[in-house]
Amino acid sequence: MKYLKFFESFEQNNKSGDLITEDDIIECIKRDGNVYATIVQEIPNNDPDEPLKPKDIQDDLVTIEYDNKIGYVKLDDIEKID
Repeated sequence: MKYLKFFESFEQNNKSGDLITEDDIIECIKRDGNVYATIVQEIPNNDPDEPLKPKDIQDDLVTIEYDNKIGYVKLDDIEKID
């Protein structure tokens, strides 16, 4: 059992410990919500505490808008949705 618990910890991709799914991102886009991520491709100096607007998701890659710039975030790098 210890081995299962050890591997389960790698499946957590956000602060609350839940896996964020494509459906979560789609709901966030529909309600004009924000996501928070540590790594944003195309925007190297982003602040993880700054909200990012998701615009699209395709193959676990989320297109975001931040400060009138377009960037891409892997679904695994998203920490929080609000």
